[in-house]
Amino acid sequence: MTKSLLPQRRMAAEILGVGIHRVWIDPEALDEVEKAVTKEDIKKLIKERKIWKRPIKGISRHRAREREIKRRKGRRRGLGSRKGSKYARMGGSMVWVMRIRALRKILRRLKDAGVIERRVYNKLRRMAKAGFFKSKAHVITYIKEHRLNLKPIESIEDLEKYEQEAKMS
Repeated sequence: MTKSLLPQRRMAAEILGVGIHRVWIDPEALDEVEKAVTKEDIKKLIKERKIWKRPIKGISRHRAREREIKRRKGRRRGLGSRKGSKYARMGGSMVWVMRIRALRKILRRLKDAGVIERRVYNKLRRMAKAGFFKSKAHVITYIKEHRLNLKPIESIEDLEKYEQEAKMS
C-alpha cells in the first residue's frame, strides 16, 4: 500500500507553485521523500528530480482545426448545425449593412418623389451613416417632427402614391 506523504506533497506543491495533484513523487524514492520534513529537504529532492511537477494536460485543438477547415469550404453548415436565426448568424456588420441599405433606399425614394429636397436628403443620409435612425419608420417620423417634408407624408404607403404620380408626369 502506498504511503500518503501528504505533508511532503503539500510542501512540494507550494515550492513548485502548483496544486498537490500535479506533484509527482518517484515511487522508487518513497523512503527518501518520507524522511524529508523541511522545505530545504523537499527542494533538494526536486533538484535530484525525485519530485517534479506534471505537465498541464490541456485539450487538443486538432479536431477543432479540422472542423474549421471544413467549415471554410462550406461543409457542416446545414440546417441541423444552425442554432441562431438568420440575422443572429450574420454578425453585427451584416445587420448594419442591411439596415443602412434600407435607410438609403427610402431616402432616395423620398428625394425622387419630391417629398424632401436635395440638401435635406444629404443631411439625412449623413445622419443615417452616423447611426441616428433605427428604422425606415424612424426616418419618416423625424422628417414629420422637424417639418422637413415638402409634401404631406404619413407613412411609406403615401410615398408609393407620390412615386406613381411622379411616374405619370
